[in-house]
Amino acid sequence: MNPLYDDFPSTVVLDGVEREIVTDFRDWLRFYDMLRDPEGTNAEKVQVMLSFYLDPLPVSAYARAHKPLLSFFRRKDMIFSPFVSECETNPEEDDGETTSQKPLFDYMFDAPYIISGFWQDYGLNLMDLRLQMHWWQFGILLDGLSEKTEFKQRVMYRNTNTAGIKDVKERQRIERIQRAIAIPMPAPTDEEMGAMFW
Repeated sequence: MNPLYDDFPSTVVLDGVEREIVTDFRDWLRFYDMLRDPEGTNAEKVQVMLSFYLDPLPVSAYARAHKPLLSFFRRKDMIFSPFVSECETNPEEDDGETTSQKPLFDYMFDAPYIISGFWQDYGLNLMDLRLQMHWWQFGILLDGLSEKTEFKQRVMYRNTNTAGIKDVKERQRIERIQRAIAIPMPAPTDEEMGAMFW
């Protein structure tokens, strides 16, 4: 889909059936936090995930219910793939070998900088509960934050490969910054998410 002329989706397809889901950005930020919560049980996480479908699902669909939600969360049906962009993960190295893709930002850990970036660039107060925004619109605006925002500065520092910096003092300075802004706990992988349903 092209967000310039297509409506943002309000449904996902599960087992060949189009199913309506919640779409507000706050719900999807809670979804992300729920996935990261080390204290939540798999059973609790499954129940929360199933609640994102606006109509009850047949029990036979539970084992696959997470897949369309994760695709929606990552905005995989857009004409580009912003979730796997400079803003989310490290690109592959130039030598063609795949590196481990570490996250470059975290919705919970970087929340103050996301909030301030939206205010700085768009004049949008994300803390205003009257503000309603589709998850994909939120993602597009997040991707588009300017380099002058603290959020994008943090992403840039996390994405900097210090091995290529020849100046020792500059390398040490950036490594200190990277340690200070390191994300403490990564989000679960797709495999970990799938394990919740088995």
